[in-house]
Amino acid sequence: MSDTPPIPRIELAHTPTPILKLERLSARLGVELWVKRDDLTGLLESGNKVRKLEFLIGEALAQNADTLITCGTLQSNCCRTVAAVSARLGLRAVLALKGVKPAAYDGNLLLDRMLGAELHYCTDEEWAKIDDVLAALEARERSRGRRPYVIPESGATVVGALGYMACAREIFQQTKHGAPDFDTIVITAFSGGSQAGLLMGKQLTGLRAQIISVAVAWDADEVRRYVSGIMEQAARRYHLRVAPPADIPVLDGYQGAGRGRVGEDTLAVVTQLARTEGIVLDPVYTAKAFQGLVAELSRAPRQFGERVCFIHTGGIFSLFPFRAELSRLLDGESLVEWPHA
Repeated sequence: MSDTPPIPRIELAHTPTPILKLERLSARLGVELWVKRDDLTGLLESGNKVRKLEFLIGEALAQNADTLITCGTLQSNCCRTVAAVSARLGLRAVLALKGVKPAAYDGNLLLDRMLGAELHYCTDEEWAKIDDVLAALEARERSRGRRPYVIPESGATVVGALGYMACAREIFQQTKHGAPDFDTIVITAFSGGSQAGLLMGKQLTGLRAQIISVAVAWDADEVRRYVSGIMEQAARRYHLRVAPPADIPVLDGYQGAGRGRVGEDTLAVVTQLARTEGIVLDPVYTAKAFQGLVAELSRAPRQFGERVCFIHTGGIFSLFPFRAELSRLLDGESLVEWPHA
């Protein structure tokens, strides 16, 4: 980032991540569909979260922090990534998790425990006041002589968004060295921080592709407001020459049954992509977004141009808690085929 002021960062991700064409699905849909494998960023396949943590933990270490505190659901990818990075760097991890302690650990929660994180289970009432819970944990750590750094849920801050500003620069460089010059880049949006980062990187590099997100939790207008706010904060805090665009494209209507809930149709998409291209999606986030993208392309294959890149932001360990539902689906073999354009 030679044209921006120095920003604390610690290199954690295995980058650049590869960009691969989905050959068979492209043929079915009548458009070149590519995937950027950000599920392969390393640190226990930590996906997009490790990109965010390069800057969040860079800031933490610049403040001499020795303890990382964050929060999320029982199967939070961000919490597990914080635990993995903490183990890698010799830091302490404290996780506040929404839900009750299960009889047996599974998925990301199992890894949290294996990685040595301290877990605090939050009731619904506590979760409704999660900022107070995090503040109490921070005060407790300070009272014990530690130097904590609090990471909000999913690393969704202006600092975390810098990870995908760097990713946009990475894609721009890849297009200069043989990768396609994409018409559109598509990413999953919970709050929209990653889309904000990509839009900032697009403006700073001149990346040609339009940046679209697929909302999987908040509605589209909430995502747009969040993206605008993050970009405005970045411009002020880091003196970046970025500004929210007049149009922030967000595909709406693909949130499914709600956060953490996954329908059989989404699990079918996970299975079909695995069988068609040998790539596995996270059912909670990336699969819903990919499902939405495929639905849009099946109706109008060239609406996003000739070359479309989906950023696979990881989360594979969230798949395993759905093993019972997947087993029923696979044994029933009631999978629908991919749509044809």
